[in-house]
Amino acid sequence: MPDLSEFLTREQVAAQLLTLATPMTTAAAAARELGIPVGGIFKSLVFTTDTDEVLVVVLPGDRRVDFKAVARVAGCRKVAFASPARALEATGYPPGGTPPLGYPQPLRVFVDEALLQYAQGYGGGGRPELLLRLTPQELLRVTKGTVGALSIPTETSIP
Repeated sequence: MPDLSEFLTREQVAAQLLTLATPMTTAAAAARELGIPVGGIFKSLVFTTDTDEVLVVVLPGDRRVDFKAVARVAGCRKVAFASPARALEATGYPPGGTPPLGYPQPLRVFVDEALLQYAQGYGGGGRPELLLRLTPQELLRVTKGTVGALSIPTETSIP
């Protein structure tokens, strides 16, 4: 597994790794632990395209992916969730703790425009007991991510 802390230092990323007392396996659990809205948890989901490219989509924890929108913005016909083995191979991190940056090889990163409403958020820190605090702007700077309308609200995020 890559050393996320080393990556943050080497790339001079304005972010902080936080260690939680209890490993978190869902965005809702992490939000409860931190006392923040679920949307403040930045989910990093790994996909494969119809051309076998691996890409990462980062979105607020209270939204779900719009697969057709991701395919359109990524310039392909179809995307699907990567298998856990493929996600681990491409990112270096197991599903459930995948950070939004710091992969061993360059991957295209797509950031949902809904993420931009948050001054800061918490993404996976590489392991279930770690979270990465950063701003959407810093995420975009480091990943050179592409912003798009990539999600739809979940039932819990609709007022």
